[in-house]
This record gives sequence, C-alpha cells and structure tokens, in this order.
Amino acid sequence: MTKRLAKSGRRGTVRVFVDANTIVSGLLFEGNEALLLDLGLAHLCELVTSEYVLEEVKRTLANTEFSLTMDEQAFLVSYLYRCVRVYPSPSPVEVKRRVRILEDQRDIPILTSYEMLGCDFLVTGDKEMLRKVKGAKRTKEVLKILLGTSL
Repeated sequence: MTKRLAKSGRRGTVRVFVDANTIVSGLLFEGNEALLLDLGLAHLCELVTSEYVLEEVKRTLANTEFSLTMDEQAFLVSYLYRCVRVYPSPSPVEVKRRVRILEDQRDIPILTSYEMLGCDFLVTGDKEMLRKVKGAKRTKEVLKILLGTSL
C-alpha cells in the first residue's frame, strides 16, 4: 500500500475519480479505460465521478459522430452506473475556492469533486491537470497500481 493510500484511511479499496473522456473511452472502445470500468464493476476499486462529469458524458454520447441511438445511449449510461458511483456536483462556493488553480475553468468542478471526495487518484488525459494536480494520472498508470503489473 502506498503512503498516499495509507493516509486515505481506507483499507483495500482504492478510490479513483474518473473524468468524462476516460468514461466515454471505456464505454465505447476496448482498451485500458474499458478495463478500468470492468475493475469498478467487479468492485476491485471504487470508481467515482460527479453529476457534472455525467452530464458531459451524456452530451458526448449524444454527439452525432458516434451515431448512437437513444436506446444505446441509455444502455451505456445504465452500464456506467453499475461501474461508477456518481456523486452530486460540488457547490458553486466550493468550486469558486479553487478557481485559480487551473487555467481551464471547465475543469475546476472536476478538481473540486476529486478533492472533496477524498480520492486516491484522478484518472484523466488532461495535460494541465496531469501537471498541476497531485494524484492525477493516466489510465495506464492507475491500472499498473491497481493490478500490480506492467501493461
């Protein structure tokens, strides 16, 4: 168990906040993101996100580039709920407290939720968050930690 996990006060279950791009990739394509969702489904880690991220996922799934029917979109969102626990979005007051941390203001609610939910990791591909947020990692890095192997 890493020092960060030991400090979290939870034993055995790693809490991972997942962003919208990670979720969409995991729902639509095979690969590391799909494997991460599978681990959440199997309760081998606790995947969490916020309603703010869920709304972005829904907008992305509705995008015409994916050509998904309403039924397919609904199925994917229901599957998401089986893999990932969705928490309420942070309050505007909490978001405002972190407004200067990141340049991309659309990512502030994600950072806020990640911190408020006491997650061990934030899985993202966002370059700014990977540079500036302690615990932000790419999917592959988190899978290596969770599975204890090299991918």
